[in-house]
Amino acid sequence: MVLCAGMELLSVLGPASPLTQAWAHTEAFAVQTWSVLRHHPLAVLVCAVVPAAERGYVLLRGRQLKPGQLGLLEGVVTLWRLLLCGVAIWAACSGYELRELRARVGAVGAWQLALDQLGDHIAHHLRAELWELLFFAAGLLLGILLIRWAVRGVARASRWMRETPHQRATVSVLWNLVLVPMAVIYLVEMARPALQ
Repeated sequence: MVLCAGMELLSVLGPASPLTQAWAHTEAFAVQTWSVLRHHPLAVLVCAVVPAAERGYVLLRGRQLKPGQLGLLEGVVTLWRLLLCGVAIWAACSGYELRELRARVGAVGAWQLALDQLGDHIAHHLRAELWELLFFAAGLLLGILLIRWAVRGVARASRWMRETPHQRATVSVLWNLVLVPMAVIYLVEMARPALQ
């Protein structure tokens, strides 16, 4: 009902409105994100499993770990998340886009041109970009709430899940396994028009 009312409002605003453009782009970004996840599920899952498992382990056993061990685990997970960003870029971009991105990143003189193009894109589409980021944040918040709601629902049936540390660890694992990869791929999809 609310979605239908929102669509009706957008049709009244007209096609040139930044809000209308942002809504159309958000739908396109969601479809592209789903397409990437559908075509490369194993690569995304492999990159997401390690941080998810580490976060669950640290939340369940964090008090028993020494500060050096905890720092080492966090360092490994940070490097692994960088791998996730690389895989998200690889999975979201076509071969031509990857070659062009490598050429831009590889040449020092190309950095200035790429940053100029990015600045021009943001300057001309700032309002739409802000709306897109707002829609992204709202979708992410909705995902977090759905995961918490699902974990609380499962906790009613499972005695192990009734304990707060176990619920927090499960929410963190699901967050890192599902929402973080989707958010990274979605942000890559949002950045693609600015980089083209």
